[in-house]
Formats: sequence, C-alpha cells, structure tokens
Amino acid sequence: MTPTRVCSSWLSRKRSFWVLTFAASDKLPAIVEERLYNSRLRVGVIGLNMGQGHAETYKKLPSADLVAVCDKDAGWLELCRDKWEVPNAFSDYNEMLAMPDLDAVSIALPTFLHLPVALAALRRGKHVLVEKPMAMDAAEGEQMALAAKEAGKTLMVSLNQRFDADVQYLKRYVEEGHLGDVYFARTLWRRPLGGLPSPTLNRPSGTYTGRNWFNEASKGGGALRDLGAHVIDVALWLMGFPELEDVSGRAYNMFLPEFLSGTSHVGDADDHSVGYARFKNGASLQIEVSYGQHIDHDELITELFGTKGGAFRWAGRPLKLYGQTGGAYSTTEPRLQEKRSSAQQEFVESVLEGRPPLVTPEQGITVTRIMDAIYSGGGSTSSK
Repeated sequence: MTPTRVCSSWLSRKRSFWVLTFAASDKLPAIVEERLYNSRLRVGVIGLNMGQGHAETYKKLPSADLVAVCDKDAGWLELCRDKWEVPNAFSDYNEMLAMPDLDAVSIALPTFLHLPVALAALRRGKHVLVEKPMAMDAAEGEQMALAAKEAGKTLMVSLNQRFDADVQYLKRYVEEGHLGDVYFARTLWRRPLGGLPSPTLNRPSGTYTGRNWFNEASKGGGALRDLGAHVIDVALWLMGFPELEDVSGRAYNMFLPEFLSGTSHVGDADDHSVGYARFKNGASLQIEVSYGQHIDHDELITELFGTKGGAFRWAGRPLKLYGQTGGAYSTTEPRLQEKRSSAQQEFVESVLEGRPPLVTPEQGITVTRIMDAIYSGGGSTSSK
C-alpha cells in the first residue's frame, strides 16, 4: 500500500499536523501518524490594571490558557476572575508562583516592583513577560536578565508598539535597504495639557487610588519611563539597535506639582523630558516625551533619515515614505494589509518554539540605559 499525505491547518500557521492514511483494507488497519504542535502555554497575570490588556489578549490566543490572575484589590480581583472565567485568583503573587501547573506570567505592576517579582517568578521556573519600562534602571534590568539566563527561562519586555502594523512594515522596508544608511532619527510622544495622569481610577469595585505611582519618581513614574520607553525602543529597533556612545538630556517637572497641589499625592516625576543619543556608527537620535504641553493635540511620531530615503510615522495616520521615483523626489503612502500583532502573542510563541523573543532583555536594558542617562543629565552609557 502507498500512503497518501494530507496537510491540514490547525488553529494557526504555527501549528499543523500531517496525517498518513492508507487505502482501505480488511486486513490492514488505518495507520495514523500525527505530529501535532498542540501545547498551550499556561499563563498568569500579576496586576490587573495594566494587566487587563494582557489577560484579554491571552484569552484570545489559541496557544495560551489564562489559568491565574493576581491583584491586591480583592473586589476587583473577583470581578476580573468572573469576567474572564479564570480558575485561580490570588492576592499574593508568591502563592500564584507556587502553582506547579503555571508556565509563565505577565508582570503588569508599577515599575519599582518589576525586579522583585520578576526574580521571584524566574527562580520559580516561570517564563516572564514584564511591562515596560523593564526596570527602575539598567542595573536592575541586568539582574533580571542574569536571573533569566541562570533559570533557562524566557524574559521579554512588553514594548508593544513594535507590533503595530506600520512599525512592522517599516522595519522590513528599512532592512530591505530602501532608506540606505539611517544616520538620524527623531522620536516623540507629546500630549496636550489637560491629560496629566490621574492619581485615582474609578473601578466597578470602587475607587482605585494606587495609580498615582505614574507621578512618583521613587516608584518608577514619569513621562520618560512611561511614554519614552515605547518611542525609544521603536526608534532603536528601526535603526538596528546601534551601539551607544553617549546620551545627553534633561528631565522637567513643570506641571505635576501644581496639578496635585492640595492633595496628599506626590508629583515629583518628570512630566516632560528631552534627550539626544549618539551611537558609535555615527548615527544619532533625538527624543522628546511629555505628559502635557501647551500644544493642541497628541503627537506620537518617529522619523527616520537615511542616505537613500526617509520615513515618517505618526501613529494613527498613514505611513509616509520619502525617496526618488523616475528621477523625481517622491512621497509614498502604502496601504497596509496586515493586522497588528501583540507582545503577548510573540511571548507565547517564542516560549513554545524555544527561540529568543523579538524583544530581548538586552534591548530592554539599552532602552533603560538611555533613560538613565537623560535623568542624570547625560554622560557615559556603558554598563558597570
């Protein structure tokens, strides 16, 4: 008998199986051989403010099972557990990490908690997706990366703007050489006044007051860490993460003190920061982020300037590509067909496939090192 081979898709392009079938015979039973990549990553989410997006994305992924959630707000925890039909809920992350049937966690907590919780998870043998920024500073990021290496587990930073369709397209466009050598980039995320981070948040379970950490320097708040982590990462990724030479900059605290005056809340983090990074290949990057300025609309922009062309990305608007066509200077607006992916999908797939994630710990550390230098006013960016 000659076998015929039938290929069928299952759940996603990453998972397929082959079935060998034989012609019918009274004496020879059908023989079926399957190579089925049907493993599912069992994931928990720690912190259900920013973690809501993580949980909802995991629920939609065919390759993941959301098996646990954790939050210190008991009422909110139960509401989330019921909403997502999660079998396990914890108010103590250590109890969650003790679960033997938990493979990985998303850490969606204030920045000052990233290091201790990530170390605890990695030492318990869990893979970790940690919210941006990676840590309070580059030294903490290095501790996390070392712990992941020693544990043999994946550590990924949730720098999710890389997964926007226009950024993915632009990355391929740059790698194909259409811009030539990118020698300068400019990136910014500026918001108009009127939208400074609120210290409270109204939840169905009651008012949540722990949100003011965005405004507190000692807890990892500030516009640079919050907004800057994203735009710095996108620019560096598009530039190929060139090796840093030095960084200069300044962080301002102009409006938060007045915004929070008369309350018990601290407002000592930066609400506007600017920076300039130089790289050893001769390229440079200009950075600006703000929680609130005297402007009239939100701007989230990355510009690339190369020897053959340029690119302009304003999130939410068509991508613009500059170059030459038929001997004339031209502007192109590609109509993108692909959909946005997610950091959670990349994290799950990288773990299941046993490969490094798209956002590596080393890249997260580099982003943090630039922010460290801007906060310090500039200087050397080399690791100690």
